[in-house]
Amino acid sequence: MPLGPSDRAFLRRIEHMKLYLLVLAGLVFLYLLIAPRAHLQLTTSLIGLSLCAVFWLTQRLLAFIGLLDMELTRLTDAVKRSLPADQRRELFGE
Repeated sequence: MPLGPSDRAFLRRIEHMKLYLLVLAGLVFLYLLIAPRAHLQLTTSLIGLSLCAVFWLTQRLLAFIGLLDMELTRLTDAVKRSLPADQRRELFGE
């Protein structure tokens, strides 16, 4: 199963999210150092929402990896079935 355009776009977004999350973490840390105590509740709520978004993205990425694993297993099994016994032993150690 080749990667489709939506899969490639999703992986690009994940790459961009890494940098975004590092910058965001640095900014939140600086804000917590200089913010008055009254703003901390709002900040904590925003951090909670951000963590929910990160967990959602992680779940999507893990589902995508699972899909790729199932497809790779299916392709490997198809290759095993199509090869002669001597080539199968050579490639897969059977």
